[in-house]
Amino acid sequence: MLKSSSHHQRSSQPIGWRRSIAGLMLVLGVTTAAPCAAEQLSDSDLGRKVMVDYIVHFAHHFQWPIEVFNGANAPFRICVMGDEALVPALTARFHRHRIQGRMVALETVNDGETMRARRCQIMVMGSELGLEPVAKAVGALEFFPVLTVSDVNRFNQLGGMVEFAGSGANMSLQLNKTRLDRAELKMGNSLFRLTREVN
Repeated sequence: MLKSSSHHQRSSQPIGWRRSIAGLMLVLGVTTAAPCAAEQLSDSDLGRKVMVDYIVHFAHHFQWPIEVFNGANAPFRICVMGDEALVPALTARFHRHRIQGRMVALETVNDGETMRARRCQIMVMGSELGLEPVAKAVGALEFFPVLTVSDVNRFNQLGGMVEFAGSGANMSLQLNKTRLDRAELKMGNSLFRLTREVN
C-alpha cells in the first residue's frame, strides 16, 4: 500500500493543461450513450498524463465544504482505488504541491474500505475493480463530498461524478451533475471557461 505523502508548492495551473484541453467536451448530466470498445485513456502513458493534469485542475477549481477538513492543517487527500498504473504519475505530479493552501496526501484505498474512502477529497477509480465493485463504491460515497473520477466505461451511469470517456481525439469529459449536487461539490467558473458545454 502506498503510504500517505505530504508535499507543498505554490498553486499553479497544471502543466500542459492548455495542450490537453483541445477537443474536450463537457456534458452536464448522466450520459445515455452506449459504451464503446475503444481503449481507455489510462491504458497509455500519455493518457495517464492527461488524466493527472485534469485531476490537478479539478482539485484547484472544485470547492469542497470547509467542514470536511479537520482543522487548518488537515491535508487535501487524493485517493486511488483499483488503478495502480496511475499511482506513479500522480505521485510525480503532486510532488511538493499544495491544493487550496493545503498539503497533498496521496493514498491508496482498497475495495471495501468505505470509511477511509469517505475521508478523501478526490477518489480515482480504475477498471481493475470491475463494474460491480465500482458501482458499490460510488454508491457508498453518495451524499459525501468526495469527487469520484474514472475512465471506466459508463462510470456516470454507475453513479460516478467525472468520467473520461473514450481516448485520443475521441475523448470527452462527462460530469454527473446530480451526484455533484448531492455531494455539495461546486465547480468554479474557470472550469466552465476552459471547457465547452454541449447538449
